[in-house]
Amino acid sequence: MRSIALWTAALALVGAASTGLAPDSLTYATPYATPVVEKPSDEDAGTFHGLLSLAESLPPSSSLKVLWTHGMCTHPSSWVDDRMKRLVASTGGTSQTVSARPVGSHGASLRTDRIALPSTTIDVTFLTWSALTAPYKAALTYDHSKHHGGDFPYARATLNRELKRGLINDCMTDVVVYGGPNGVNIRHAAQEAVCDAMGGRVEGTACNVPPGGSPAALAFVTESLGSKMLFDAIMEVWAAAEKSDDKTAAGRVANSLAATRMMYMVANQLPLLDAAGTATAGTIWDASPRRPATRGNTRNVFDLFSRARLTAARTIDPMTVVAFSDPNDLLSYRIVPGHLDGNLKDFRIVNVIVSNGTTYFDYVERPDTAHCGYMWNHHVFGLMAKGYHAGKALPSVPGLSAGGCPSFATLQD
Repeated sequence: MRSIALWTAALALVGAASTGLAPDSLTYATPYATPVVEKPSDEDAGTFHGLLSLAESLPPSSSLKVLWTHGMCTHPSSWVDDRMKRLVASTGGTSQTVSARPVGSHGASLRTDRIALPSTTIDVTFLTWSALTAPYKAALTYDHSKHHGGDFPYARATLNRELKRGLINDCMTDVVVYGGPNGVNIRHAAQEAVCDAMGGRVEGTACNVPPGGSPAALAFVTESLGSKMLFDAIMEVWAAAEKSDDKTAAGRVANSLAATRMMYMVANQLPLLDAAGTATAGTIWDASPRRPATRGNTRNVFDLFSRARLTAARTIDPMTVVAFSDPNDLLSYRIVPGHLDGNLKDFRIVNVIVSNGTTYFDYVERPDTAHCGYMWNHHVFGLMAKGYHAGKALPSVPGLSAGGCPSFATLQD
């Protein structure tokens, strides 16, 4: 956005004026242009699979299943084409769309594309849910200036106008809707997507995974708010299976969940959104103060993964969670051991620290680029596709075109 670029330049000048003119070498810096891969422990250098290497490690005729969901801010359906173009360029395979269907009756959709490789395939299912929050964003367009289709008659500073129009009325609306009663359609769509990824289908209020329906290997890719959506959906799918009259349903869901080998979190927001909690029913008339929760939903989900792996009949390597974070991304958090639960030997946490844009005068990086820039960071896609091998050069995918933060307001102009 032009105004954010102006804001960045202005802040850079303020920083330079307050500290003295910075040396040329510090004027423009990209501190993590070469990402830093945190070692999980002194004994573990952090090597992890990418989607390509994970698929190639599977037995012949096996396929890797991937569920990918976007985060906050309006995403047109073309976001799937963009991710597939980048993923195909990263893996060197060829792709075709094998299925596309609506989820529910309110505009969410699931699309599955297959990447064909010399010895295996990767089936990537994308959940698109922006249509579910569009009515709430449309209700706020009156607050836009007349130039942008609204009827707000008063002057706003350029930066404040663009932040109100984009960050608040578009992006933050997704978070507000999802976290309240109006987010039920998003939550149902995410639950159906998780059920589909596990090899099941929704029947009534539960996910039915048929015997033998579990995937050979499963991976998740989440962007931004998508991490919270995924974890909430896993909790609900598991809870519904445990309540099922079919006493074997929970075991089949557990077997599918145990197939999860990799989770790639981009701009992960779980530690922040855990603060909202989950249980509100029945407490409205309770006059006694509530104690702060001693554990968040994130720990509960990792505990479920651990329990699922305990019931699996096969020997499984630890599930690896790779969290990509730009330190200047105001809406991204690392995953640390305190977020885990269950048998800690079931998990490996690898944080990857990246720079999605330039830091000006050691003062500011464009906040939109810091949060939305992961998907055109050639190292991020290289690592997700090809993995990381400690001691070797980091993989990258040159030639990926730059993009920008999605915007409901832009789509309406």
